[in-house]
Amino acid sequence: MISKNTTISLVFYCLESLVALFSGPSLFAQTSGKLRLQIDPASGVSYKLDHKYIMQQPELELLEGAHHFSFWAPQRKIVDTTITIMGGAIATLQLRLPYSTEYLVYQRDMKTYLKNLSVMRQVPSAITGCALVFTGIKYVNMKKAHDRLEADATAYDKAPSPYAITVLKEQTIPAHTEEFKKARTAFDISAGATVLFAGITTYLFIHSAKAPKPVFHDAEKVRFDGLTWMPDATGGAWTGGLTWNFTR
Repeated sequence: MISKNTTISLVFYCLESLVALFSGPSLFAQTSGKLRLQIDPASGVSYKLDHKYIMQQPELELLEGAHHFSFWAPQRKIVDTTITIMGGAIATLQLRLPYSTEYLVYQRDMKTYLKNLSVMRQVPSAITGCALVFTGIKYVNMKKAHDRLEADATAYDKAPSPYAITVLKEQTIPAHTEEFKKARTAFDISAGATVLFAGITTYLFIHSAKAPKPVFHDAEKVRFDGLTWMPDATGGAWTGGLTWNFTR
């Protein structure tokens, strides 16, 4: 036979169980906290939360506990970190993403490419320009020498005396003729050099245009998006995974 006190104890036990059953979710529910992100660079940053969700919000609310983050930005390296969120608290994460190795190599190759392009184009162009100026000067000198010969011929026709004719014929005209020959030879050489330099410059312009320009392949972005490089005996291949939510 069950005593009265035992019956009362059982009733209280049942009541306590019901209270625990209905109040348990609120008593043991996880609280949340806020996280503010201050990432360098300030724009273009994306992050993967808990290996699942790709986000860009600078501030978010998370359940308390540890959360994994993978941060990425164009030209930057992926940075993985784990942040513990405290319930009811606001945390701030300050982080600078370093440049990726691929981007640093691209910058080096681009610098070399531009330097070679400058050498193959600007230097020959400058030499060709100087040669053109030099040729112009030689042409002016040749024209002056030619004009002196023309003046000598006019003076010879209008010479007032046999002595003046003799001086022009034996001294002045031969000297000016020699000067004209030298000036014409100098002009021919400079003009030929200018044509040669112009041809070389044209060739180098065409040849440099065929040089492959460095291209930046952001391997960090590929890795951030989910692809993985799998090496094998033939070299390797990119592999990736696809997730589909069948509950929708």
